[in-house]
Amino acid sequence: MQLSGKHILITRPEPENTLSCERFQTWGAHSLSLPMIEIDALTEQNAAIQSHIFDLDLYDQVIFISKNAVRYGIEWIEDCWPMLPVGINWVGIGKGTTDFINELGFDLGIKAQEHALSGNTSEALLNQESMQKVAGQKILIMGGEGGRTKLAETLLERGAQVKHLALYSRNKINYDLEQVAEAENCEVILITSGEGLENLVDTLSQHNKNWLHKLILTPSQRVADMAIELGWKNVVNANGADDNSIYAALTQL
Repeated sequence: MQLSGKHILITRPEPENTLSCERFQTWGAHSLSLPMIEIDALTEQNAAIQSHIFDLDLYDQVIFISKNAVRYGIEWIEDCWPMLPVGINWVGIGKGTTDFINELGFDLGIKAQEHALSGNTSEALLNQESMQKVAGQKILIMGGEGGRTKLAETLLERGAQVKHLALYSRNKINYDLEQVAEAENCEVILITSGEGLENLVDTLSQHNKNWLHKLILTPSQRVADMAIELGWKNVVNANGADDNSIYAALTQL
């Protein structure tokens, strides 16, 4: 597919939404912004978060679920640890998250382990050799409130001691009919999470909109299957939530 002139709806949360819109504009597309999730720091839980960050040296591995986990997590680590504890294996889910760890954590000496992940998923990470033999290890997962539990549950089954540290909440954004109508001329919809897909479906339902004929790109087969079950006719799994994976999937159509 040629992107030039195509109207592409970007639904990822800010601040990544703006960056993605700018990137797709440079590739010749008309970017339309309609974030389906708003990210908010859990400021009311600062004391509890700080306590867990002070215990960072007790962990063998620290896993960042998303770029937002990196954004908030690195800030907390920087505030609590003037000298970084050694011996921790830093891990990001997906290339985008891993690259972001290395970008924000560079000055602290945080270097994320590179993985040849097939897609930005917990399942892909769990297939890695470093996640197979974790019995007795202490693993800290930094992410948002709620969300999927497969990663933690599987690591627990493999004998690890796992703590999930929530740093932010994901909240649905409510749009009025006029805001949704402004995005109706999109030809392609980019979805970066199952929750974002569910929120989009709910938003369209509220305003009696049927976009099931539009091309929708998902970050994984799990979310692609969700879209098909929800009635989408033209679904493509981009095998990644980052812009480059989505761009590659579009240009190969």
